[in-house]
Amino acid sequence: MKKIEREEEADRLIELVGAGSWDVIHGILERQFAVLHNRAQVLIGLCGIVITTTGFSGRLIAGTSPHAQGLIIAGVAIVLLSATLIVWGVQHIRWLTEQPGDDLRGWVFASLAYRDRKTTIYRVAIAFLLVGLSFYVIAIAMMLLHPTAAPSPGGR
Repeated sequence: MKKIEREEEADRLIELVGAGSWDVIHGILERQFAVLHNRAQVLIGLCGIVITTTGFSGRLIAGTSPHAQGLIIAGVAIVLLSATLIVWGVQHIRWLTEQPGDDLRGWVFASLAYRDRKTTIYRVAIAFLLVGLSFYVIAIAMMLLHPTAAPSPGGR
């Protein structure tokens, strides 16, 4: 499916609801932002689960081998980077009524650009989360494949 350009989407939106229906266009965009923010909140929850789980089992996983240590540290760091992107880039608020634009089309265009920037950051955060989770799962797999590995020295 061909992705339409932002200008075409702005024109389509104005044509769909009429040039005098600012409140309808505002409502449509507001719902799109709500979907984006709700999905970002789910990613924050996943990041929180990974970080919390590491607090409980990270030492055991890291005790498997130096490779597992590197993977668990890298995985959690990348998940934290994902959470940072989500919080700063997606959950950061600038109200739709603050968007620039001299007329309805200019405002719609600016609002769509703002939405698209947030969507791009959301997608990048998903990619980082998946990479971090992959490292984390590989470290867990290493632990499960070597269940009798001695814990790292210097423990309690």
